[in-house]
Amino acid sequence: MMADQPVTDALTDKKRARAIFEYLSLLQEAETLDIAELEKVLVSLRAEMKDAALQQAMLEKLVAAFRAHLKPFLRRFIGIRIPLERAFRQQIGALQHFLDNLATTHETLLTPLLIQQQPKIALNFMERIAFCLYQHIYASHLVAAPVQAGIWQRLHGAYLHSLRLPLIADERQRPLLAAYREALLLTSAQPTSYTAHELEFVAEYVRKCASMITLTAEMPQDDDTVFWIEPARDFALFALTRRPLPSGYRAFYFSTAAVAEQAKKDLEALSAGTGAEALHLPEVAQTPAGQGVLRRLTIAWGVPGKRHFPRRRQANHRRAQLCAGLARFCQLLQKKNNAREVDISQWMIINESPDGYALMHLSGTIGHVRIGDVVALRPDASPDWLVCLVRWAISENPEHIEIGLQIVALDAIPVTLVDDESRFVRTPILLLPEYPSLRKASALIAPTGAVTGNSCAIRLSGSKKIRSLSRLEVCEQNSCIEMFALAE
Repeated sequence: MMADQPVTDALTDKKRARAIFEYLSLLQEAETLDIAELEKVLVSLRAEMKDAALQQAMLEKLVAAFRAHLKPFLRRFIGIRIPLERAFRQQIGALQHFLDNLATTHETLLTPLLIQQQPKIALNFMERIAFCLYQHIYASHLVAAPVQAGIWQRLHGAYLHSLRLPLIADERQRPLLAAYREALLLTSAQPTSYTAHELEFVAEYVRKCASMITLTAEMPQDDDTVFWIEPARDFALFALTRRPLPSGYRAFYFSTAAVAEQAKKDLEALSAGTGAEALHLPEVAQTPAGQGVLRRLTIAWGVPGKRHFPRRRQANHRRAQLCAGLARFCQLLQKKNNAREVDISQWMIINESPDGYALMHLSGTIGHVRIGDVVALRPDASPDWLVCLVRWAISENPEHIEIGLQIVALDAIPVTLVDDESRFVRTPILLLPEYPSLRKASALIAPTGAVTGNSCAIRLSGSKKIRSLSRLEVCEQNSCIEMFALAE
């Protein structure tokens, strides 16, 4: 009886494997992704499957079924207001829990013996680990949540494991995990500064360009576009221009100069009339919002900026009022004596500098706050409303949100966009007066796509007079607003 036991276990494993294979085949053809069902299969594989070869085959099938439905699953979070409602937060939490467990399963099987004797299989495991952890990071940014502790250190660890593979003698030519490159490039683009819809395009563009970056232990010559990582520590990366390498760190470096140049070339081609399909880009690249993303990528990768001013953290709990959205801002300016008719929320100032604020929400409507949109801010009891743009947002739970604001003007004039002298387009826009310390010319803030061509005409509120303006330069362009420097 005892001698027959291994044979019985092997037959049981094969029967169980066959059943799981059939189930995963059906799951791969399903219309939607069922995270709970995949989680059950993964737990079964880890707890009951004893045959290593069968377990590896099962994991490959499981990953294939998961990847086939991941992108449509993530798209359900695009366009959802932050902070997320509890139901959506639970869905993204379930996804990240599964990704964590899937990566852990592969990490457990990735023994030193496998790395040395079966390097191709080991590399496949490392790619899957990097993929799971990268998707975990991407899902966090998609819903404006902070990346969980330990994720980056594990992702760096997968890269370090790949360096031990005995595939190529020359260490400089060792394979850099594709998902790891994508994670580094996405993070260097400052993902917290994009809406979910914009971030989807950024992720697609990163996938196109990720092969253009190379990690090296030697600092590249052009330090203006150099980022560094310390694999032994649980953080992503830093731009060398913003934070020099501390002593005692064993860093790796990569430059984003090549990808910044590629983004610039693609933007110029799109502006010249080349179709997105010809450039192997999604259709959104042809829209003003898509071109705005490329413009911001050229800056994030080409000239990673420093802070112009130090931040001063507030310990006295200063308050501020905020009115979000271009239309509401215009309404607020038109009803200064009766501002109660406009949605105004209350915020606490966390820190501030001469050109911006970091705020934490206290009370009031926050559903209108979107990354990239214009907001009116009135700190404390100040009588004036500042014109600001939302630069980033972080939400740890459904009751909490923090945002970063950049001041773009000290006041604004509400105006109306004019189609011609006889017909008015009911589109509220803002005219920003010239301020030498902020810009050399006056500016116009309009909804994305509202201003076309090289000029426009506006009508001041309460006046019949028409002013013709020439569009000189795009200062800001995203999925919410466009800001132009103007000359009459």
